[in-house]
Amino acid sequence: MRCKIDQLEELNKIWLEVKKGSEKAFYTLYSLLFSNLIRYVRQTVKDVFLAEDIVQDVFMKIWRDRNSIYIIGSVQAYIYKMAHHAAINKMQQLTTFKNKVNRMASDEEWQFIRDNYQVDGFIVERIEMEEVDMNIRILVETLPARCKEIFVLSRYEEMSNEEIAQKLNISVNTVRSQLYHALELIRQKIM
Repeated sequence: MRCKIDQLEELNKIWLEVKKGSEKAFYTLYSLLFSNLIRYVRQTVKDVFLAEDIVQDVFMKIWRDRNSIYIIGSVQAYIYKMAHHAAINKMQQLTTFKNKVNRMASDEEWQFIRDNYQVDGFIVERIEMEEVDMNIRILVETLPARCKEIFVLSRYEEMSNEEIAQKLNISVNTVRSQLYHALELIRQKIM
């Protein structure tokens, strides 16, 4: 029990450094919580890639809004609550989009699609994901060379941060930093 309390106190100390603008503290916080947050969010969204995106968004929001975030109590509980709300919001967005598409097509059009194409309950999500993936691939081409290389190894060749660091002879923190930078650049261009 004491170990858990010490860990929570340590996270709270790290958070105070993040509030002061310490990137090192932010990456420490990120490293300590990222994997478990993905597992937690995946229970809600049922998709590991979507869970990763949501958790990345949560950490980007934490960094961006760190000066206006006031946490009373456990930093870990606060971040888990943020991730939970982000997952619920994403599921509502996806449901709303799917319902909107369903209303746009008539029953005859949907019957034609079902008769002529391989269709299941996730067709809208697949179409949307294909469009997003195509846009991201275009944006990846505009990234700085090293940033692009690391992003491609991570996302398309599915290498771990450790494998990328070893292959490129750089630190794991550099890999994380470059991935964060790539995601931030892509997100800025999408919005």
